[in-house]
Amino acid sequence: MSGTYDADALSLEEVTDRIREAAEDGDTVSVDDVMDAIGRRAFGPLILVFALIAFAPVIGSIPGVSIVTGTVIILIAGQMLLQRGSPWIPGFLLRLRIGSEAVKTAMDKVRPAVRRVDRLLASRWRALVKPPWTHVTALVCVVMAAMMYPMAIVPWGVTAPSFALIVLSLGVTAHDGLLSAIGWALALGTLALGAVLLV
Repeated sequence: MSGTYDADALSLEEVTDRIREAAEDGDTVSVDDVMDAIGRRAFGPLILVFALIAFAPVIGSIPGVSIVTGTVIILIAGQMLLQRGSPWIPGFLLRLRIGSEAVKTAMDKVRPAVRRVDRLLASRWRALVKPPWTHVTALVCVVMAAMMYPMAIVPWGVTAPSFALIVLSLGVTAHDGLLSAIGWALALGTLALGAVLLV
């Protein structure tokens, strides 16, 4: 893979594999299980995993899932903005569970695509993955996650903000400033789309 990652960072394929493995142990998988599988200090991969869950049609279409994932992302990205050492999630959110079969099916469906995406990642435009631009990315992630609340009433409405979040979190994880910039542009497009659909 061409991307350059920190020691505690994960490729997109590794993220999907770890989510699937977390779903192997029972009929349901909790938010806490997912965080254990990904690593609790890795802001980028944690945002990525919950954005993937919201984006995957098999899971994201389940009523209430986008609200849960949006809330978790707001908490993670908000603490990234505040430069906390590791994200904290309240217990009641950690205990929320999703059916394991839906999780495994979703990860199996996206795995071929994410393998191809991983090959495109690279450490580029590094100035955009350092302060103050990392704060901009964290703030944009908060806004996109908040967009999941109103967009949840629109069929497939969470697809746009969750895709923007996937790109933004990949930029953070891979130290890829080009992806961060693309994520900002996607976020602007999502806000424009939301204005059209919701106003």
